[in-house]
Amino acid sequence: MQRANIPGTTADPSQQVDVSISGKETAISNPPASGDRSVSVKRPVRFGLLQGQVRIADDFDAPLPDDVLAAFEGR
Repeated sequence: MQRANIPGTTADPSQQVDVSISGKETAISNPPASGDRSVSVKRPVRFGLLQGQVRIADDFDAPLPDDVLAAFEGR
């Protein structure tokens, strides 16, 4: 986490914003008081993005044959 004091951030606030956008956390504080944290905003997950493009076989969760199961288990 990058730390900065208020006097340092007022000199070049765009640098602090660039650091936050890159995904790194920054902590900005005023020396006698506690500080604030600045983090980048993550995009929400879009569900259903591949809807209709992926097919799962009907026997997907059927038991494996003994020889295949043995190979997975290292026997």
